[in-house]
Amino acid sequence: MKISVVIPAYNEEKYIGKTLDSVKKLKRGDFEVEMVVVNGGSTDRTAEVAQGLGARVLNEPHKGIGFARQHGLLHATGEIVCFTDADTIVSADWLLKYLEVFKDEKVVCAYSTYRVTDGKFPYFQTTNYLQPAVVALYYKLGIFFAGGQNIATRRDRAIDAGGFDEKMEQMEDADFVRRMSKSGKIAFLPDNVVYSSGRRSKEGIKYFIRAGITDFKFFVLGKRDFLKFPDYR
Repeated sequence: MKISVVIPAYNEEKYIGKTLDSVKKLKRGDFEVEMVVVNGGSTDRTAEVAQGLGARVLNEPHKGIGFARQHGLLHATGEIVCFTDADTIVSADWLLKYLEVFKDEKVVCAYSTYRVTDGKFPYFQTTNYLQPAVVALYYKLGIFFAGGQNIATRRDRAIDAGGFDEKMEQMEDADFVRRMSKSGKIAFLPDNVVYSSGRRSKEGIKYFIRAGITDFKFFVLGKRDFLKFPDYR
């Protein structure tokens, strides 16, 4: 069996080395791991760093998170495709935990939460202590509040379902999991946590206001006309 780890990246030379190092240090079972970095028009050394660490780099001039995740899904060669972000560290048993739930053939997609390793108040506290409980509660209510830094899926079933919406710049992750739920079982693993940078905390309370409005529009109103988020790099 082969597992693909897909990582979208845009000007991530500062972080992506640590991300790929954590993937290389994953506990291995009877499977091969493929690292796929979708380089969306970076102007720094993102591609060189990724290639130097053994990743297969897909250089695309098109910048956009929905496009990058979909492009990675289509070009991945693993039976299971796991998604994370270029500023994220995965735990040593991250893949093993996902593979365990995929032993259930009814499971087509799985996800977990994330923590941040730094960041200003209240971003650090809210993300690390409130967010996990909210995501778990939403799952029980049938609402899949999934983040793209921690999703795994069966590649064939994901492609059959249409994959990620290439036009979406936000909520492409939750949209993907919600559509996957129509074709099979979704698993939530509360303890399969990954660790991301706290760079989004630079905005302070403005981030939460913007994120709250975005979540309300998507989950409650079913709309996709979201507020723009700044580039945090």
